[in-house]
Amino acid sequence: MHSRIPFSLLVAVSMTASATMAAQAVVPIRELSAADAKTSEQFGSIFGVRQLAGGKVLVNDGTRRQLVVLDANFLRRTVLVDSVAEGGQSYGPRAAPLIPYLADSSLFVDGASLSLLVIDPNGKIAHVMSAPKPSDLRSLASSASGVDAQGNLIYRGALSIGQPKFSNMGQPGQAPTAIQPADSADVLRANFDTRVVDTIGKVKVQSGTVAKMGTDANGKMSLNVTINPLITVDEWSVLSDGTVAFIRGHDYHIDWIHPDGKKSSSEKLPFDWKRLTDQDKQALIDSARAAQDAAAAASKGDPMKALNDLATAAGMGGGGGMSVEIHRDGGGGVAVAAGVGGGGRVGMPGGFTMPVPHIDFVSIKEIADYYPAIRQGAAKADLDGNLWILPTTSAQSKHGELVYDVVNNKGELFERVRLPDGRSIAGFGHSGVVYLMYRDETTGWLLERTKVLNNARATY
Repeated sequence: MHSRIPFSLLVAVSMTASATMAAQAVVPIRELSAADAKTSEQFGSIFGVRQLAGGKVLVNDGTRRQLVVLDANFLRRTVLVDSVAEGGQSYGPRAAPLIPYLADSSLFVDGASLSLLVIDPNGKIAHVMSAPKPSDLRSLASSASGVDAQGNLIYRGALSIGQPKFSNMGQPGQAPTAIQPADSADVLRANFDTRVVDTIGKVKVQSGTVAKMGTDANGKMSLNVTINPLITVDEWSVLSDGTVAFIRGHDYHIDWIHPDGKKSSSEKLPFDWKRLTDQDKQALIDSARAAQDAAAAASKGDPMKALNDLATAAGMGGGGGMSVEIHRDGGGGVAVAAGVGGGGRVGMPGGFTMPVPHIDFVSIKEIADYYPAIRQGAAKADLDGNLWILPTTSAQSKHGELVYDVVNNKGELFERVRLPDGRSIAGFGHSGVVYLMYRDETTGWLLERTKVLNNARATY
């Protein structure tokens, strides 16, 4: 028996579908202008850019461990913070982030002293201040951070790993103990005055990765890791007006916390959903396996390097990655502690050496049927109050160029911006200015300044 659908309902559905398609069709595609300034000297890396007064730019070179100030024409550079302190502040032993702060000033994480340098809009170190929770500064490199309209520091908290029971680890033939990294992380708000830290939301950070540790019949420790090569994650960002945006990867909608504290959710954004066949899923597994084999070969049997490479392959890196610490315990044995994202630690008993992990992948049926909408690092906030989101796929990409969805603080997708081929975003300026980075023919990185063409922003 067939049910009859009212003609009026068919008309309404048809009109709704037509309106949705029309709404997607009218989103303008913007291009970027030709660069009006380019660097000639390379950077080791570009770990973030902040626009300064008068068109100057502060560049974070994480590889060389330097903060560099460029003049407005990108011709003269001055090192503000170097890898070695000479009468001033030292960059520290590893790459650290620049965090947008109040009135175009910036915060820089000093990992050595667990404090924050405040850099004013002229590119000078104004003062040093302590963080509300200094130990959390170690994990700030794993995700973007910012400040809300009240000046509170907003950042992603450290990931945690459930504490397994290792009491019988040394017994031969013991069943493997599962170590499940958390699939979500807290987004925290820290008040500099009261030192209070509270949770304002959660974001999904990984899915489908499980590690199991055990011992074989001879008492030798084993580590088996199962990876899902296609992970669904959330992303988040703090807009320049202090609005906090949570981009949900499973259906591509945004949850908002507005400057006045009110919360809201936007409708799903249009996305070119791409279905995965079983052949596509197998190709993903084969590609991930090839990358893992290459990483294992590069580690040359070093289990520490293999674990860190594994964390990246599993989608748990995010700048923080999996870390492992080995040290002698009080009884002369070997103690091991592992963590993810600079956060939670799993302590293991003394007397063991860390084995080289055995890697496997989930079955095809456990892989999602569609590509997720976004990937890690997909969200960036410009200086005009907008959110830039990089979808995993885009029909507007002609030759593989990156195409960003640009959403205002009302949740409206009002334009898409297509980047030149081979370029990625290093940072933003006011009134549509975009700083692009690209690798030259050798090994260094260069920076250029462009602007969104035909945009409705105010004149810079």
